[in-house]
Amino acid sequence: MSNMNKAVYITDIATAVPRKSYTQDYARRFVTRLSRYTEAQKSFLNRVYEGTAIDKRHTVIEDYDKEPADFEFYAQNAELEPEPGLEQRNDLFIRHARSLSIEAVQTLLDSRPGIDPHSITHLITVSCTGFSAPGFDFDIMQQVPLSSSLHRFHLGFMGCYAAFPAMKLAHSICTADPTARVLIVNAELCSLHLQLKAETDIMVANALFADGVTATLMSAEAGLTKGRNALALHGYASRVIDNSVADMAWKIGSQAFDMRLSAYVPKFIQKNIATVVDDLLLQVEHTRDDVQTWAIHPGGRAILDRAAKALELKDGALDNSFAVLREYGNMSSATIFFVLKRILEQGDAGLIFAAAFGPGLTVESAILEAV
Repeated sequence: MSNMNKAVYITDIATAVPRKSYTQDYARRFVTRLSRYTEAQKSFLNRVYEGTAIDKRHTVIEDYDKEPADFEFYAQNAELEPEPGLEQRNDLFIRHARSLSIEAVQTLLDSRPGIDPHSITHLITVSCTGFSAPGFDFDIMQQVPLSSSLHRFHLGFMGCYAAFPAMKLAHSICTADPTARVLIVNAELCSLHLQLKAETDIMVANALFADGVTATLMSAEAGLTKGRNALALHGYASRVIDNSVADMAWKIGSQAFDMRLSAYVPKFIQKNIATVVDDLLLQVEHTRDDVQTWAIHPGGRAILDRAAKALELKDGALDNSFAVLREYGNMSSATIFFVLKRILEQGDAGLIFAAAFGPGLTVESAILEAV
């Protein structure tokens, strides 16, 4: 998608996380104490958890720090067997996606008392970690409340890059109707799908993924940006990396959602991201030297390190991404909005390149500018 003449802005971003959190060291010890893993597997798990650059993560699962007899999600024994089934996991998603998404939207609206909730014309919800119909879009509309004539859309099961299709959809809506106010809500409760299989992909995913929700307001109304920081969106690009479809995938399994996450993903990103960046910048008549701020999806430490190397970034260029990774982990599609929220609050970000990666292997990117 090329540069667009009509200015569309991200005017506000709010976040919500579950009250429960655990340190990465606790998560490592919680998993490695299980007798199902061999000593070699425990050694692998220790290396993975210690190398993530994550300090803590949030989860809707309340069992951590409790005695097995008090567990509500896991089986009430030290080995956590049998594991929760898909229905139990999804029921927890329905409950917490509702409460956390409403909390994020309410936080956004409370910070903007001049915005009537009923003036929001469109709602785009995004998630790859649970399903229901009616979904949390309906809960937001009814309980905030928003207008009952609200136009609602849901982007489901796209993975970590889904914030960008949501932004593109919102941009198209605002371009077609300059009076539109589009609310994007990303609700990702990844911890629900932690499994104990002794498979490399799943063990790595368990060390990275976490829970988080964001609410983002987009509009073409310049008046909403007066006296406040905002991010103008200038262009987007989407690319599928050749010969990588088997290296990242997300599907519904018999017990939970199953992650395919090969060790080659960071290498694919390192090999391709410079071309992605330069092609998009060319569309909007800029070069890499014009980019003042980088917002790369913190899918993991290796991804950020290899992206920085490929782009020859200066030390500290990915501080916002590393900060979100350190404080929250990988929250799938919500994560990039946590990064952009930090940038929005800083206010002097200049030209911004943002990107995220997901199944396919798909790279979605955008050019924004702090205004």
